[in-house]
Amino acid sequence: MKRALGVVIVPCVLVGVWLIVTRPETPSDEAIQLGASEVPARPDDAFPVTVVSVWDGDTLHADVDSSHPGVAASDDVRVRLIGIDTPEVSDPAECWSAEAKAQLTTLAPVGTRLWAAFDDDPRDRYDRLLLYLWTEDGRFINHELVATGSAETMTIAPNDAYAALFAADEARARAAGAGQWGGCP
Repeated sequence: MKRALGVVIVPCVLVGVWLIVTRPETPSDEAIQLGASEVPARPDDAFPVTVVSVWDGDTLHADVDSSHPGVAASDDVRVRLIGIDTPEVSDPAECWSAEAKAQLTTLAPVGTRLWAAFDDDPRDRYDRLLLYLWTEDGRFINHELVATGSAETMTIAPNDAYAALFAADEARARAAGAGQWGGCP
């Protein structure tokens, strides 16, 4: 009887160990949100802007607080976050558009000072400023939106400084079913 139990139990234990060892890693929510080691710090040439309003998950209006090469101090300029795309809020709203807008609003509430940096091309065909944005405490907003599944990558050359980071963020978010990747059909 003991021998028969051993014949059944040992293979079951071995299969269990094999499943644990070979199971694909799923990143934790914290790893998706932070991606810690690869997230760049705010660049030295970043300039301050103050949030006036949030339009959707990748577009906001801001006051440029001081003159900076490529942009003069001005009120209420349209800002498009570089390297990302979020679902549209227009009628009909796309799945996850409200959540993406809410996340950007949480990261960049009206009245908040952010730090902005250009890539190679400072404006798009709609005359919006194309910017990477960081919070006062150093959170990289473009990255966080992709890493949490609220945005997907959208690389338009020559603005591709963080394209590899955003692609890795999106791959982790998709694999984990984060944000729109788990909440939309």
